[in-house]
Amino acid sequence: MVYGIISDIHGNLEALQKVIGFLKGKIDKLIVIGDVVGYGPNPNECLELLYNENPEFTLGNHEEGILKGDLSNFSEDARISLEWTISNLSPENFEKIKRWPEKIEKGDILFLHASPSNPTKGYILSQSQAKRAFQALEKRLCFNGHTHFPICFRKKQKEEKVEVIPCDFSGSLKVKIEENYIYMINVGSVGQPRDGFPFACAGIYDDEKKIFELFRIEYPVEITKEKILEKGLPSSLAGRLLRGL
Repeated sequence: MVYGIISDIHGNLEALQKVIGFLKGKIDKLIVIGDVVGYGPNPNECLELLYNENPEFTLGNHEEGILKGDLSNFSEDARISLEWTISNLSPENFEKIKRWPEKIEKGDILFLHASPSNPTKGYILSQSQAKRAFQALEKRLCFNGHTHFPICFRKKQKEEKVEVIPCDFSGSLKVKIEENYIYMINVGSVGQPRDGFPFACAGIYDDEKKIFELFRIEYPVEITKEKILEKGLPSSLAGRLLRGL
């Protein structure tokens, strides 16, 4: 099985269109690990495009905020954009989001938005955070998002030391899954990358070859930027897309 794995689309239709086009013919199943909505100007269009691909979804913290109606823990920009999203999300798409699980398990693979210890909200940005998250991981391989920062953490199964496999100079990543290690791989963000590269992230994992690759895909960011401003969303959300921050 070859999985396409994407996260943190955040209403960025232009980025998502390019990613879906890139994945066509390369994967058997698409897994979307949360935060399809929030920040960006096209939540309904992104959801509708994704449903055409027959994917499986997990819940992100932005979807969870919409469902619970509690936005108190979000930043001001996130809160403003989520209030706008709630006002503009179609009833049909709201009902679909209510059915998304917090995690998906496929054999020895776990797919979720944030962390094994906190599927929708936990952050894994450092080796110390990864070490704590590994303690809650019962699978050999976990794919996550949430931080918008692609990176791989791994450790030997009976050891405590956590190793980091970073992206290369182009923001891409390739990891061979070795038998005696367990892994947590962050697939970055389609619609709002924060690693200094203003290109969408698209992950592909070949479960037979045991190889994960993260690809970076250019998209017409100026179009998304103008849409954000036209919708009256915070201008900082438009500016950060250009910088990948």
